[in-house]
Amino acid sequence: MSTPGVVTENLTAQVNELQALQSVYPSELVVADYGVLADINEYIECSDREPPRWLEYAIAIPLNGKNIELLVNLPTNYPQEQPDVYARSSRLDRTQQCLLNKELSVIVKTQEAGEPCIYTLISWLQDNAETYLEASVCNQAVKCNDTSKNDTEETQTAVTFSRYWIYSHHIYSKFKRRDVANLAKENSITGFCLAGKPGIICMEGSLEDCDYCWQKIKTMNWHRILIKLLEKEEDCNDVDSMRRFTDFQEISFPTTERHNNMGQLLKYLTDHNCQHAFKELFGIEGKFSKFSD
Repeated sequence: MSTPGVVTENLTAQVNELQALQSVYPSELVVADYGVLADINEYIECSDREPPRWLEYAIAIPLNGKNIELLVNLPTNYPQEQPDVYARSSRLDRTQQCLLNKELSVIVKTQEAGEPCIYTLISWLQDNAETYLEASVCNQAVKCNDTSKNDTEETQTAVTFSRYWIYSHHIYSKFKRRDVANLAKENSITGFCLAGKPGIICMEGSLEDCDYCWQKIKTMNWHRILIKLLEKEEDCNDVDSMRRFTDFQEISFPTTERHNNMGQLLKYLTDHNCQHAFKELFGIEGKFSKFSD
């Protein structure tokens, strides 16, 4: 565990880098929570307190009249630790966005520990993102041509209902939480996102829609994220009848230690007839007597 002196040094480097970026991108850079930035500055002044939450911001990088957004989430010990970054654009299709972030992840791993690298990542995106944007345009053109050829044909395929139970070490990032919720709404997904530590995402809907959302979510560079349970119902005639959630919500049951209250989570799952997932997620049987306040 890092000493307060090391944490202070790293946080100071984060603030200095942020200020430099704000001078270059005064309107394009948005800090997710200025309260966190205030906590960081207070910790730098006096470190006899709990380390602050991770600094998080987004930068809209201009590219020949287009924008690509870089989401930045900095661990407390960045730049000694690697940053958590994710690039996105409405002009990128699902394949190219995935490929871009895989390559961006490789670039992050090549950066020297101890040296701030966000500006380097921005420069890399400015030099390389156009290739992925152009590939997306080409893919869309091909898709439109294929659609026009088959617009008079009606095909009916069997639908598989699925329910994904996804476990994350934590879900704090406001940007990620927003993106998860938007993905769910855009793809007719119901379920929930449990913000905090641990973080849980439950997605239910057609297998195709859930898998698409999962592919997008897992590229967001998490500390740890994996599918703990995948429930499927083949040849489902009515997906909506299989749902146990009416919409997609963000929930949280925080304790004073910023961890989620497992008793309240178990009650929530039980209320939705999903208590069986508790053991799959955490490896233990859920009992109200054990976890209740």
